This record gives sequence, structure tokens and C-alpha cells, in this order.
Amino acid sequence: MWRSGQAMADAGMKMAQMADASRTVIETRSQAMLAASRDPLNGDYAELSRMVPEKVAAFARAGASAVDDLQAVQAQAIANWQMMMGIALKGRAATPAEVGTMTSRTATIIERSAKAAGRALAPVHRNARRLTRAKARKKV
Repeated sequence: MWRSGQAMADAGMKMAQMADASRTVIETRSQAMLAASRDPLNGDYAELSRMVPEKVAAFARAGASAVDDLQAVQAQAIANWQMMMGIALKGRAATPAEVGTMTSRTATIIERSAKAAGRALAPVHRNARRLTRAKARKKV
């Protein structure tokens, strides 16, 4: 169960990092749009033309990651449900081994759910890193 708590703490940290990464992406792109509107002949059209396709690709990757995690969580939940119904239909209490199996699955559900946010938000972090590197190269 320790891993589950750690995974949830990591998810909170990733959400905070995502907020900062989003700020970086929005700030960098807003500055690029402002610069292009002030001086159209010298705008960073390579970056401007990358915005929409990059965003579509990022959301597609995030969506695919979220679906993968949801399917994995549902599979564990269904397996627990099937085990519980089997025990109930037999009219007996769960054995220690069955309780351990269901507890392990539940911990996996919690961990996978907590880590899902980080995986789904990974494209935002990649964009922020790329834009930060590009900004640093321009300053040199």
C-alpha cells in the first residue's frame, strides 16, 4: 500500500509540474504570436505553424494513454468483482489468499490511476522542454 500512497503523491507533483509547464508553453507561444504580429516579416513562422499539429498530436497521445490506463484499471476492477461474486455465490467468507489478491489488485488500481495523470500530461511536459530549449538557443 506504500506504493499507492507514493504514486498519489507523485501524481500531485506531476499536476503542479504540468501547471508550470503549461505556463511555459503558453508564455512562449504568446510571445511568438505577439512578435509576429508586431513584425510580420520576421515572425517565427516555423514555431507558429507547429502549434496546431503539435497540439493535435499531443492530445492524441494523451488520449491514447488515458484509454490504456482506463482499460487496465477496469480489467483489475472486473477481476476483483468476479472474485467477489464467486465467493458470494459459494456462500463463504474470502480466504486470506483471496483477500490478498483483491488487495493487491486494488493497490494496482490506485497506483495505475495515480500514474495515469502523469502519463497523459507527458506531451505538455515535452512541449515545455522543447520550447525552453528553443528559447535558450535564441538567447545565445
